[in-house]
Amino acid sequence: MRFRTLVILALAVVASGFALAQPAPPPSSFDELARRADAARIAGRLDEADTLYRQALALRPKWAEGLFYVGTMAYDRDRFEPCRDAFRQLSVVEPKMAPAWALLGLCEFRLAAYASARAHLEHAVSLGMPPQEDLSRTVLYHHALLLVRESKFEPALVPLRALLASWAPTPEVLDACGLVLLRRPKLPADVPASDRTLVREAGQAYCAQLDRHTDEAVRLFAALVGKRPRERYLHYGYGLALAQAGSAESLVQFRREIELFPDDVLARVELAFALLARGREQEAVAPAEAAARFAPGLFATHLVLGRALVATGQLTRGIRELETAAGMAPALPEVHLALARAYAKAGRKADAERANAVFRALDEARRKTASP
Repeated sequence: MRFRTLVILALAVVASGFALAQPAPPPSSFDELARRADAARIAGRLDEADTLYRQALALRPKWAEGLFYVGTMAYDRDRFEPCRDAFRQLSVVEPKMAPAWALLGLCEFRLAAYASARAHLEHAVSLGMPPQEDLSRTVLYHHALLLVRESKFEPALVPLRALLASWAPTPEVLDACGLVLLRRPKLPADVPASDRTLVREAGQAYCAQLDRHTDEAVRLFAALVGKRPRERYLHYGYGLALAQAGSAESLVQFRREIELFPDDVLARVELAFALLARGREQEAVAPAEAAARFAPGLFATHLVLGRALVATGQLTRGIRELETAAGMAPALPEVHLALARAYAKAGRKADAERANAVFRALDEARRKTASP
């Protein structure tokens, strides 16, 4: 089912529970226009309904229900400029109505106003989109696409994981996962025909890995690297799936990615983490240092290097790297946990307690966010 169709179905649910504060009773002419508009909409006479709703809105510009129906009817018929205008006005009338901001963002997406679309979708999420509803699903998907388009691949994993947690992956979601894994800053519609099969197959494997269907992910990645042994990021993805399965073969795949692409950062980061997990701290330092050298602006390179250095007794330098990671990713609990352990190892008790307190607060907040 297309995502736009899902939105239209969701709108019926939103509309059926319309619970907006309404002004004082309108004049009788307004009552008559509203009644006729509703009747025309229910009968499917949408052009007539649109005209009547707009006439009623001329009498009462802040009539929220009328703005909602004008916007949804426009969305249903791919008329995205009037859709945008109606939901823009509704978001002013009802600033805490998450679906209004969501639909404003979706209309802007279809108008290629990508920056404002992302801002408005994120605002809708911050207001609290209803979980496990089709409109929420559509918002998550488009938010992920907008992040991918801006090369914000790690942030795009947040809405993608939320999607996979509640719904089976659709072809559209598979493509979004494939674009993330392959680091392609494109919308699915912009993928060349020659790459669509690769993107879809990579997405199938990566979605399985993200959703912790580990055996399936390993099988799919094994088939992919067998067909495309020199394709960038496939050995990296295969390594992720193998690491999730607890297999030491992940080290081989990460090293193969680095061998094929000597400037690769992600495989070096994961190789260092995998070595740390196996108690091979000394071996982890070299790939971690190379990753930090290649990508000093990526917090994960400082995190893994800091952990490797602390594990090998280089506390001063290791703490400095972990502090850099915490400054770049202050909302990530794991960074503060690593820093707390490093401070404790260095005998800095007060600093360790402070970092632990930050870790506990962030971890609790994440659990509360995830629990619904």
